[in-house]
Amino acid sequence: MSVKVIDLHCDSVFSLMTKKDLLQPVPDAHVDLPRLRAGNVGLQVFAAYVPPSIHNDKAFAYAAERLDAIDAFARSDDLLAPVETAVELRAILRTDKTGIMTAVENGLAIENSLENLETLRRRKVRIMTLVHSENLPWAGSCTGTEQGLSPFGEQVIDAMNELGIIPDVSHSSEKTFWDVIGRSKKHVIASHSCAWSLCGAARNLKDDQLKALGDSGGLVGLNFFSAFLSESFRMEYEPKIEKGVSKPEAACPPVKQSIIADHIDYMVNMAGEDCVALGSDFDGIPASPQGVTGSDFYPFLEAELRSRGYSDKRIEKIFNANFLRVLEEWD
Repeated sequence: MSVKVIDLHCDSVFSLMTKKDLLQPVPDAHVDLPRLRAGNVGLQVFAAYVPPSIHNDKAFAYAAERLDAIDAFARSDDLLAPVETAVELRAILRTDKTGIMTAVENGLAIENSLENLETLRRRKVRIMTLVHSENLPWAGSCTGTEQGLSPFGEQVIDAMNELGIIPDVSHSSEKTFWDVIGRSKKHVIASHSCAWSLCGAARNLKDDQLKALGDSGGLVGLNFFSAFLSESFRMEYEPKIEKGVSKPEAACPPVKQSIIADHIDYMVNMAGEDCVALGSDFDGIPASPQGVTGSDFYPFLEAELRSRGYSDKRIEKIFNANFLRVLEEWD
């Protein structure tokens, strides 16, 4: 049996903005329609990423342009469909189509304006990754100086609760994480993160964070970047990045694809089977484990989990039902 997949994060908007035809096989991409179909992907969340380098007064327009590209792709083929609500998602999962949901990666996009946040919701954005690799005035990054939510940041979380935009704490500082968990009245997600105890990347979630997401009814989508999965890979990779080495991943030790299931095992044991989902970060990661070529990988992951004794029900939770539950609360 092949279980429908929900992938909570990809950066394939880069492919769209460079005019790659994702309806056809794209050898140098992770996500295209043939791979989505081969992987039985029922929903792919496309993130409109806004780099920290974008000037604040240009960030909203930058995000909007990328949302336009994602919207156009979602309507470009009969095998694709835009998805906004849990009702629509349930309907799509009963078909052979792939739903496309929009997210924004980096709260810089709202330009410190709740009105812009409202506009994003009118554009059917359902998830916003609060911060990226640099602090915002209102939220701290895990790779910035330690900072939590400012009073305006608290207003942003309140507004997201009212509007129906799910706060995504991937990339958030620990203080921001805890501030968001304490502030949000609804479930919070980390759309594309891994377990810090298995790989000590700053982007990964520590045990108390995983437990807090599980206890609160939230979830974490597992990221497929080798430097977030493998400690040995990270230890080779990060110094090369700091030295500006071109393609540092090429000189790093290979990572077995079974490590993805190792992180799933760990997260299930730490936070519970209702807390774990998938968030590949495809087309936003420079290196993935051996054999993980893109969205067509999911049947192999399903087989690996079955070999470890995972039941149909547990796999279905991880592959789709956990996010569907969270989305229903936010509708």
